[in-house]
Amino acid sequence: MKQKITISLIILFLFTNCGFEVVNLAGNFNITEIETTGNKAINFKLKNKLKFSSKNETTNSLKVNIQTKKDKVIKEKNINNKITKYEINITSKVEFVNLKSNFKNSFIVSKNGDYNVSSKYSDTLNNEKNLIDLLINDLSEEIIERLATGISDL
Repeated sequence: MKQKITISLIILFLFTNCGFEVVNLAGNFNITEIETTGNKAINFKLKNKLKFSSKNETTNSLKVNIQTKKDKVIKEKNINNKITKYEINITSKVEFVNLKSNFKNSFIVSKNGDYNVSSKYSDTLNNEKNLIDLLINDLSEEIIERLATGISDL
């Protein structure tokens, strides 16, 4: 019994001081300018989410250029050759410049998902809109994460 307690205390002591540090992905950067090309509706929502995550108190000022492309393809058809599922793929090429150090970098982020075709056209449009909103949320989170890690690599 004493050996188990001693061993667990030693293991606890060793692993609590391992030096592992959680990366702060909250975004310690300020986006001063965002330029967008491509799908205007998606870019508008992305721009708003990126501006919301930007912090004005930091010294890391960024200029961001986003090129967005949305592809909608047929994923499934039934026996009667009617479309039952669509797949949407949103791809964004993000280029950013740190205005303080003139560091330039770029990356590509892509998200995809599918939605069902309903018997009512309005339900199908709502399914598409909901999927696009979910994909934009995922896309913006990944862009913020990649920007934060790109800044912390300096």
